[in-house]
Amino acid sequence: MSTIRQRLTRRLLASWALLLLLGGGVAYVTTRAALTRQFDDALRTKALALTTITEQDRGEIMLEVADLFMREFDADVSTAFYQLWRGDGAVVDRSPSLHGADLPRRGGTLGAPEFWNLDGPGNAKHTSQSVLLPARAVGFRFQPKVADDSAAPTAAVEAILVVAADRRELDQALATLALVLGGSGLLVLLLTAALGPVLLRRELAPLDRVADQAQHIDAGSLATRFPTEDLPGELAPITARLNDLLQRLQTAFERERQFSNDLAHEFRTPIAELRSLAELSLKWPEARTADTDRTTLAIAVQMESIVTRLLAIARREQEPVAVSSEPVNVADLIRTVCQPLQPRAASRHLAIETDLSPSPPIHSDPVLLRSIVTNLLENAVEYAPAGSAVRIQSEQRNGGFALCVANPAGPLNAGDLPHLFDRFWRKDTARSGAAHSGLGLSLARAFATSMGYTLSAALKADACLVMTLTGPVKPECSNSPSPSTPPSAT
Repeated sequence: MSTIRQRLTRRLLASWALLLLLGGGVAYVTTRAALTRQFDDALRTKALALTTITEQDRGEIMLEVADLFMREFDADVSTAFYQLWRGDGAVVDRSPSLHGADLPRRGGTLGAPEFWNLDGPGNAKHTSQSVLLPARAVGFRFQPKVADDSAAPTAAVEAILVVAADRRELDQALATLALVLGGSGLLVLLLTAALGPVLLRRELAPLDRVADQAQHIDAGSLATRFPTEDLPGELAPITARLNDLLQRLQTAFERERQFSNDLAHEFRTPIAELRSLAELSLKWPEARTADTDRTTLAIAVQMESIVTRLLAIARREQEPVAVSSEPVNVADLIRTVCQPLQPRAASRHLAIETDLSPSPPIHSDPVLLRSIVTNLLENAVEYAPAGSAVRIQSEQRNGGFALCVANPAGPLNAGDLPHLFDRFWRKDTARSGAAHSGLGLSLARAFATSMGYTLSAALKADACLVMTLTGPVKPECSNSPSPSTPPSAT
């Protein structure tokens, strides 16, 4: 977690630096523009004030400065400057503050004056094209007003006026602003670098505890749950999901452990029988009969059936079974499956009753559907009480079909229904015997799910177990027509 905190601190610092750089840059640029605009407005006001005392008389331009009240233009102050030219470039007048120096002759119009910065070398008295200190200037062309006592009007004379003012206070204000912004940003970064790890350590402490607890969870401690008390709101949903995941993992592991135990229990008896038969044949080979071989073959067939069914279920869980779609007559299929079951039903005095309404064929996978129906009927014939009846009903309605197999199941109760489709599950008193492995219904549901069907179990009030298979008469889409080859129901 320390590495995560360091990475988060670096990212936080980088993000803060970027935000402060952008924010400080925007603040500096906008403030500089506002202060410069304010300075330019004041500078333009000075220039316009000079134009009001500028007159022309008989082609001559005069600047009446006798009553000038702007002290900043005086030689002993030298914080503002002006220079006036005729349109042909001849100098008309300059402020005493220039000490004989010249301002650059540039200018826009009276409505759109030109502004620019000036930088000078110092206070030396010489004629140059630069101001003697950092300044900002404005220049424009205009036509001076005609003197009141002027003779007959002459052609209008154009003048150029440039006014400059000391900008050191403006530069100092901008430098102070840049220093404040930069210093504040640096201070924020230093505080973030100092306090960020502390805050992250405190805020991530619950996550550290969760991570430490998760590190010690293994297959033997899946019952552990993460505490949800005293957690930040952001972590509560995560721990809740982790607890749900642990619950599912625990259930899956318990199911697999139970499956392993059931599998070992299922194979222990036939393996013991095979070992016993082999030992007897080796000890008394002359006593070996054909019944011994038949028993051995039956045990091998039973074990093969269990393994084949387990493989079929595993394939179904890992990847979808290829399902074909062909016309299948449900009534004919049921009659075909019932025929080989008649001897077993007769030996147990069971009646197989059918109620098969005439209906058009459905589109389904004939191999998978036959495997499902076979498992359902074998289950009913095997576990229905002797002398009772197995009822089979099929019909089509509302664009789908329903196939019901019902038989009395006295020992079962409502709590047993969720386990009917579990692998190797048997009711202690009613579901025992070597002929069945307890995998038929699990395999039937797996195949039903592959075809988009629903296989459910219900227990009626008269203790009658009803297995119902429902699905569409014609699927919306079908896979490759290659038929599946599931194991035969035995």
